[in-house]
Amino acid sequence: MTDFMKLAGSLLEDDSQLVVICSIGGNMLGIPAGPIQEVLAPPEVRPVHHAPDYVRGVFNLRGRVIVIIDPAIKLGLSAQSFDGESRILVVQSGPELVGLLVDSLIGIFPFSADQLTASPENLPKAFCKVVSGFFFLDGKMTGLLMMDELLGTRDAGGEMS
Repeated sequence: MTDFMKLAGSLLEDDSQLVVICSIGGNMLGIPAGPIQEVLAPPEVRPVHHAPDYVRGVFNLRGRVIVIIDPAIKLGLSAQSFDGESRILVVQSGPELVGLLVDSLIGIFPFSADQLTASPENLPKAFCKVVSGFFFLDGKMTGLLMMDELLGTRDAGGEMS
């Protein structure tokens, strides 16, 4: 756990966790903060030929090669562009570090499981596979992503990658 996460976690009540709220494909989504190691401006990215379409490329982070995943594509949305608002969330996924491309970072907020409501019935199939439920933040519906499902070997539509 990073020093930042230890400090931020000490400010929480026992039943709360920190959630990083970001925009992905124009949708507000929450990502549990625990596995997030760093937040970066988009680095110089090298393409990976013959990779799945959601793999946007790789970059070098202090001698480690990090794969950048575009979660919007895994959610069945349009590919995100690298712009001034974009950020890469470097996330621990098992023994590997993975970069998640997000449209923008909104903030870090405490979240309690009792805030979670069921997913709407009309939610696209791709979202159902990676969103555990929804909560309201400043009156806006926000989905809580399940990182293991999002970063798994199957894409959100259930297809093998």
